[in-house]
Amino acid sequence: MNEYLNAYLDKVDRYLKTMPASERADIINEIKSEMVELETQDQLTPGQIIERLGDPKELAGAYLGESISKSTAFSFKKLCSVVAFYSFAGAGSLFVLPITSVLGVGFMFSGILAPVAGLIKAFGYLIGMEVPWVSFQFGGYAPHPYLAFLFSVIVGILLFAAGWGSWKITVKFVRFITKNKFQKSAYN
Repeated sequence: MNEYLNAYLDKVDRYLKTMPASERADIINEIKSEMVELETQDQLTPGQIIERLGDPKELAGAYLGESISKSTAFSFKKLCSVVAFYSFAGAGSLFVLPITSVLGVGFMFSGILAPVAGLIKAFGYLIGMEVPWVSFQFGGYAPHPYLAFLFSVIVGILLFAAGWGSWKITVKFVRFITKNKFQKSAYN
């Protein structure tokens, strides 16, 4: 393969750094086979092939977006991919992706932390120890520690659900951007 095409593949690979090595290798092999097909069947020159594939950063961004949108499960590795994809997504997502992804992570973390704090407060009351750094209040009303634990579980569930919803919005937005990127590259 031409060194011009290899340099293009190297650039795409660098932009896909946040992905697992096996996924990156699959993507590079897919692009490489597309290049070979364009070269042999369509008789295109390396310059024409690269022109058809488009900017390596945008192509990598489209693959990152597709990878992110395949699964809605949350992971910190996926969060890093969202951050990397955000750099490719453009000015339209300047606020949407960071806000929804950070809110998703923050709410899910708080949803886990709230019941733990309520449990600490209830356990401290059970053994006769005051835990002043953990409190649960509604305005001026501070419920009994056992009731506070129940409230903290309910609030934790609500916070986690809000975080999960924010994460879903992030994934849907990434799918939307990816779909548009692939449609743009298909018309070139």
